[in-house]
Amino acid sequence: MSVPAVISRSDEDLVRDVLGAAGARGASHEDFVEAGLAHDYIAALRHLVDDRGVRVRTDFTSCQARWALVSDAPHELRGA
Repeated sequence: MSVPAVISRSDEDLVRDVLGAAGARGASHEDFVEAGLAHDYIAALRHLVDDRGVRVRTDFTSCQARWALVSDAPHELRGA
């Protein structure tokens, strides 16, 4: 079974909404859980990135994974 068959369109919309609301700080696991996506957000994130080309930044500097949408604005990448 393919990922698109498992993920409903509403899960993708909810993930985008959570990421949009989180802004630059990024969305945590708890943000996705509170949105009712406890089991589906990782698959939806992968689908958005791999199949739809959405750019998402992952940050672990707070000792907790956070995901944020990457803007089209120029930015500087730096190593941790």
